[in-house]
Amino acid sequence: MPMAALEQLNGAASADEALAADFRGAMRRLASGVALVTTADINGMRRGIAMTALMSLSMEPPSLLLAINRHASLCQPLLERGLFGVSILGREDKQFCQSFVTAPASERFGHGDWIAHESGMPLLSSALAGLVCRLDQAEPFGTHMVIRGLVDYVKLDPSSDALVYLDGLYGGMTAND
Repeated sequence: MPMAALEQLNGAASADEALAADFRGAMRRLASGVALVTTADINGMRRGIAMTALMSLSMEPPSLLLAINRHASLCQPLLERGLFGVSILGREDKQFCQSFVTAPASERFGHGDWIAHESGMPLLSSALAGLVCRLDQAEPFGTHMVIRGLVDYVKLDPSSDALVYLDGLYGGMTAND
């Protein structure tokens, strides 16, 4: 390869890396609610991750959209089972969330008070909201799977003191803040 072409290729790689770093920095400035997304395989083995990459998609039908890293311990079991739970966390769940994300995948459900929905989906009992969803569509995009889920069940807590993630830190927020 000629030297000029090699220099141009290296310059493009550096520009891509800089853009990726700037994009990561921009997304860290977007405050997001925190949820635990969980599933259980047909043998009852539970898997879950904490995430901020989820959003409501539609009220009719009630649906969610989430993006899960394809290498996450949750991704393949969720796709295979076709069901998942979402526990939207409150400020009081901060320490629990930190423990959950640092524990090995096989130990994440050893702490906290978990309930099992009739479908077998694990939900955190202290969550501000618990939802059970059916997988409607999954599509790969980059490093992630974009998941569309149809909501079959909702449990609400009267509190709205949400756990929020911003710039690598957990905090809290109420509707009156």
